[in-house]
Amino acid sequence: MIYAPPRPANTIRLARTAHHRPDTHTGIGVTLQLYPASHMRKTPERLLQIVALALDMAPSCYLMKTRTRNVAELRYIGALLLRSHFPKITLNEIATFFGGMDHSSIMSGMCRANKLICTGDDRFLKKYNKALNSVNIWLRKEAA
Repeated sequence: MIYAPPRPANTIRLARTAHHRPDTHTGIGVTLQLYPASHMRKTPERLLQIVALALDMAPSCYLMKTRTRNVAELRYIGALLLRSHFPKITLNEIATFFGGMDHSSIMSGMCRANKLICTGDDRFLKKYNKALNSVNIWLRKEAA
């Protein structure tokens, strides 16, 4: 058994990430703000809305269980852009945005999208570039 000396009552350990909470045994209330209030609109949900609207589709299409090409490519592009603009997001979190899919489905979709980009599929590249430009414009507006 490892012995640790007791901490003084007036100190607290701050959380390293948003997933951990400070100890509540001290009776001190702490409010952590991990990002400035001006960036509150930069969310994964908003990014997915921007992508869907750029491709002339409804944001509810992410939740559809269909495998049609347009809906599948929408999910591929959404997953790629989520991973590039929100690097700490997990595959399981992306899967919940797409209606509770499995993380392996997200990995497979991202691999397919990367293959389509690497092979130079013109139709897919037009969609991807259109979505990427819309996201970049949105991020520039948010930063200003």
